[in-house]
Amino acid sequence: MSRTNDFHWHRQRRHIGFCALPLLFLLTGCSLEPGSTDTPDGSENLQAGGYLSPLVQLQRLQGVEDHLHVDEVRLRGDGLLLQCSYTFGVVDATDAAGMQYLSQNLKHSIPGDTRRPGCIHLASEGNIVYTTHRGNIRNPTFLSGWDITDPETPVQLPVLQEPDVRYEGVDVANGNIFVGLHEKGLGVYRRDEDGNFQRFGTATGFTNAWGVEARDDTVFVADGAGGLVIVDATDPAHPTVLGRAPTGGQASGVVVDGDIAYVAAGSAGLVVVDVSDLANPMVVGTAEMPGSAVRVDYSAGQVFVAAWNDARVYDVSLPATPRFVGAVRLTKEGNLPDGDRPAPTSRILGIAARNDEVFVGNWHVLYSYRLHSERRAPNIRLPEAASMIDFGPVEIGQSNTLPFQVTNQGTAPLTLLSSRTFGSAFTAEPQQARIAPGETATLSLTFRPTTKEMEKGYLQILSDDPQAPLRTAYMVGNQPGLGVGMPLPEITAVLLDGSRWSSSETRGKVALLAYFATF
Repeated sequence: MSRTNDFHWHRQRRHIGFCALPLLFLLTGCSLEPGSTDTPDGSENLQAGGYLSPLVQLQRLQGVEDHLHVDEVRLRGDGLLLQCSYTFGVVDATDAAGMQYLSQNLKHSIPGDTRRPGCIHLASEGNIVYTTHRGNIRNPTFLSGWDITDPETPVQLPVLQEPDVRYEGVDVANGNIFVGLHEKGLGVYRRDEDGNFQRFGTATGFTNAWGVEARDDTVFVADGAGGLVIVDATDPAHPTVLGRAPTGGQASGVVVDGDIAYVAAGSAGLVVVDVSDLANPMVVGTAEMPGSAVRVDYSAGQVFVAAWNDARVYDVSLPATPRFVGAVRLTKEGNLPDGDRPAPTSRILGIAARNDEVFVGNWHVLYSYRLHSERRAPNIRLPEAASMIDFGPVEIGQSNTLPFQVTNQGTAPLTLLSSRTFGSAFTAEPQQARIAPGETATLSLTFRPTTKEMEKGYLQILSDDPQAPLRTAYMVGNQPGLGVGMPLPEITAVLLDGSRWSSSETRGKVALLAYFATF
């Protein structure tokens, strides 16, 4: 048996059934205990560990829409879960396993906008919920909200639009409404007797004021590349910057517990800041993660991160050393337009928590989970390229081998019981592996074409990850059109300033093609 770092590599000597669930482990004779058994030829055959997931789904809440593009969720003390997405919604989340919409699919009436948008951020005070939208190419920016005195029939508040101002994160304290205004700073607003918004204070000196957490007269602002900024709002008409802490990445969300601030800092992951001295905040800990940390919440010694690719939980009983507890990746359920490809990752931008209950704002719908923080389990992570591994053009008689990384981001050893390929032109080695927590193994995927035409295949990885025991990757070689290994065709475009651009200008250089959308 060979050993490489912390990985135990084993060639599979006999077929292993797809033991996807504990019941199937019993039916197919696979061991529920960690360990291995010897095969007749003397080699070792890896067996599954018996694990339970730290995050157990309670409910998938399906409303009138199944593609909400949920951006932010906030849970109130009265059990109401508020949702900003393409629309605004109010959910009774008193029972995390029996959530019910009280109102949904609400859209804002905005002057000059016939599309009636939803919102990006929200905050509540009493029966009033404040909402913001940063605007995009087809929607104007605004600050507004809803009166949810009757949560089944919310009434929209007046709309504020200021010239050349974009509204981002929002929070409320002492009757003051604090709003991130990107490079224009932190705005302080109140509503007059007629309910209209009025700005009466601004803190300046920001890079990209985004997420906002207000605690009495102190406001914590996630300031993009500017990190965490702390503002003194004792005099809300003249708020002033008290201190700053560089976080790295793009700080977009923040939550505070006592003297500790937890910042969702994009590619820098979770950043822990000691704010006991408001004038001199200090970064005391970090937790790296794949994807991009977008928003964050705190409850009962745990920090919950909406991390784009997944929802993640960390034990912060020792704040300077966040300990990973578990994560959940979601995909779109139901029919997909590319039926022959595995379901892609469904993005997670919103998260809220109440003790051991976790509420996830997914790209499509809302989910709730029960957290079992005492459980130890592996957690498999595949590269996002698993949705299409393109080997590029390869001649018959030749081959192309690509590395494919499998990471165990969990808290117990991950056993790859089988790495099987389907499609005669594709192979994968090794077929089995045991991966220690926090480590990565690399599979070698090879494409040997049998025809000049496009060929496709599948990689199926069976593991003892209790949450995702079977993962599939899609492989393609000799795919026609623009792809890996193909020359960039001549492309011309008219830029926003009226000038023309041609792809020939990039000859001899690396060109990055970026696809994105605004909502």
